[in-house]
Amino acid sequence: MGFKFETVKANRISQNIVEQIRGAILAKELKIGDQLPSEKDFAKHFGVSKSSLREAYRVLEAYGLLEIRQGMSGGAFIKEVDLTTVKDSLVNYFFFQNPGIREYTQIRTFIEPQIVKICAEKITVEDIEYLENNILAMEQEPDGKHFISDLDIAFHKKLVDISKNKIISLIVESVQAALINIKRIVHTDEQFLKMVCDGHKKIVNALRESDPKKASEAMLDHINEVEKGMMASKKGSMIITEKGLLKQDRGSK
Repeated sequence: MGFKFETVKANRISQNIVEQIRGAILAKELKIGDQLPSEKDFAKHFGVSKSSLREAYRVLEAYGLLEIRQGMSGGAFIKEVDLTTVKDSLVNYFFFQNPGIREYTQIRTFIEPQIVKICAEKITVEDIEYLENNILAMEQEPDGKHFISDLDIAFHKKLVDISKNKIISLIVESVQAALINIKRIVHTDEQFLKMVCDGHKKIVNALRESDPKKASEAMLDHINEVEKGMMASKKGSMIITEKGLLKQDRGSK
């Protein structure tokens, strides 16, 4: 066995194993598709029990770094972390941190107006057609079901895709997914949907004119309108405030 792993300390066994394997991956000593030694051999190498090793494997699976395959040709294999795994982790983090709507607005205003500036210089006729069709589909869903589940995210994802920046894509898509979850909870309505569609139309119009300044301003206006609309929504069991999601006190109304 060519790996340079060390025996681990008893007080943090599984975490120590995780750190060593993760370090070997980042150092490219372990590559995508590599199979780790058998549980028996690897546990003996670390000087730990199989249960401790399996606990470490579960953590690495959650990180998206490891895949456990069953059967005769099974085992633990190094895998490439995919965007979905990272996005889901960020969305879960946002949920437990419970940011206020102002925090979502701030990160969006830092990034998305700049994205559409880039888009205004790169966008194609096909891209414009995609965005226009997206808006048409949203307008045909007055109950907001598809809007909540995928169309709003698809609109913003398309803009990020045009910018061709993977890091920005990760941040924007994660924030959008978190906001969609909040929209489900606070029960945005048809009026909110219309406001979103109108904002998207203004953005697309500016992009069609290849006007970076106008597109940036349209996006900024849209982000601020979304904040106002979400804070005004009072139909759900919870409301979104500048401090985060709060359970609505029906008795005070």
